[in-house]
Amino acid sequence: MNLKKIRARKAADRRHRQLLRAANHVVSRRALNGQIEQADPAEIIAIAFGRYELRIDDDEALDYLNAVLAERGYALLTRDATVPEAHA
Repeated sequence: MNLKKIRARKAADRRHRQLLRAANHVVSRRALNGQIEQADPAEIIAIAFGRYELRIDDDEALDYLNAVLAERGYALLTRDATVPEAHA
């Protein structure tokens, strides 16, 4: 693997960790306040930009939010981000 590919992989890994941290922050804060159903991808977008200067879209933010929700056993949000999906 050449140096360019190594750097790209490290950058992608760092970005992934940063976005997971942003999603974790949102879910943790909402869970503490008993408002997990109000978790919003827009919060992740704002935190990602404010903390890490990352610009992401709604779909990517929702993917990260759902990853953290699933990890903690909460219902996933649908694409419209208003109705939790039922676990099968």
